[in-house]
Amino acid sequence: MELAIIAFRKMLVMFMILIVGVIAYKTKLVTKEGNTTLSNVLLLLVNPFVIFMSFQMDFTKELFIRLWLSILFAVICHTVGIIVSRIAIGKDIKDFEIERIAAIYSNCGFIGIPIITALFGQEGAFYLASYIAVFNILLWTQGYMLITGQKDKKMILKGIMSPCVIAAVLGIICFSLKIRLFAEATEAFNHISAMNTPLAMLVAGVTMAQSDILKAIRYKRLYYICLLKLIVIPLISAVILKLFRADNILTMTSIVEVACPSAASGTMFALRYKRNAVYASEIYVVSTLLSALSLPIVIMISEAIHF
Repeated sequence: MELAIIAFRKMLVMFMILIVGVIAYKTKLVTKEGNTTLSNVLLLLVNPFVIFMSFQMDFTKELFIRLWLSILFAVICHTVGIIVSRIAIGKDIKDFEIERIAAIYSNCGFIGIPIITALFGQEGAFYLASYIAVFNILLWTQGYMLITGQKDKKMILKGIMSPCVIAAVLGIICFSLKIRLFAEATEAFNHISAMNTPLAMLVAGVTMAQSDILKAIRYKRLYYICLLKLIVIPLISAVILKLFRADNILTMTSIVEVACPSAASGTMFALRYKRNAVYASEIYVVSTLLSALSLPIVIMISEAIHF
């Protein structure tokens, strides 16, 4: 129950920053183009630093084992999303690609990083880095093939060579070889990492301000997709992960990540590959709003699951 309360309070703080982002767009302080730049800074610079710095911990055999277990958990969570979305969202549905992408992939960077850091500190961020690496690899392989209906080796390579994955690999190498940064570099990189929460929520706010929220909340189909993304898939994942009887912080980190709202990447993919970007944006907005309530609920239920 305590974790659920902390998560709810953290979500409130983040939503306040999100509102500032909405105001910034409405007052033309941040333009659509400016938001794209902020998003790129976040994805290509800040997030990789967050991931790399999360591995700057003292090496222990136990942590090393949990690291690989966290990678397994990330694969399990995404596999659950792929299977459930395929069963629940048929190919006969219009924009099924958009809906499946939204159900499978979480906003594990923008929303997940500040939530996990608040709940579990650096140890949680340590496990989170593995989840984000798996997310990026699968998004640019399975996600790309889903949204385009074709295979492209260049896109698969792009997924494997994305900045977040590279940061995770470098972080794991430094952790395994017990390589620690000198004090000044650690302080500088931690300052860059600290920009994640405000930047992420500002970008989310500006993105939300560009959507027709009133129209989105009246579309009933959206709530079905949000139910799958925010409740069904996370709780199925929670039951499976709890069977491992692993460390609680490791398990709950994975559960919180899969329970985050739909990834902004869904909208980006829709724009890039000429799918229904408006619908993708509406799912992103509504799932983000609903996650303020659903995430604490999932945490509370998951904490009560014991085997």
